[in-house]
Amino acid sequence: MMFMTPIVGGLSMPVEQVVTRYPELAWELRTSDGVVGHAEALDGETAWLCRINVQPNYRGHGYASRLLHTVLAHFPDVIVGLAASPLPFAEPGLGRGELHAWYGRHGFVSAPLAGDPHRMIRMPSPSHPGEVTSS
Repeated sequence: MMFMTPIVGGLSMPVEQVVTRYPELAWELRTSDGVVGHAEALDGETAWLCRINVQPNYRGHGYASRLLHTVLAHFPDVIVGLAASPLPFAEPGLGRGELHAWYGRHGFVSAPLAGDPHRMIRMPSPSHPGEVTSS
């Protein structure tokens, strides 16, 4: 399934869901240069965002937000959880505090558990199915 998302200058950039094995889901963000970002999630009663990655040369243009919004649109009526912790083997990106702040701007709230101090969740809104809220 392909989603078109607006980008700077009124152009469109495809975010395409790619084939995986359930419960794994993945999306790719493409430019004329090819795949420049991807997101991975696990489907279930709670959806888990496993990864969002944008190639270093393409960061700072809102592409990670476009990927996140695409993933959230796929799960409008369920809790979405994640661990807001940088991957040790990934290209340098946001640190822990920056990740918490970034996800917080997208409606996620801190919900740590024993053994999972970086856990954050985003709740669906009970009053408007498909709309999510942080409270």
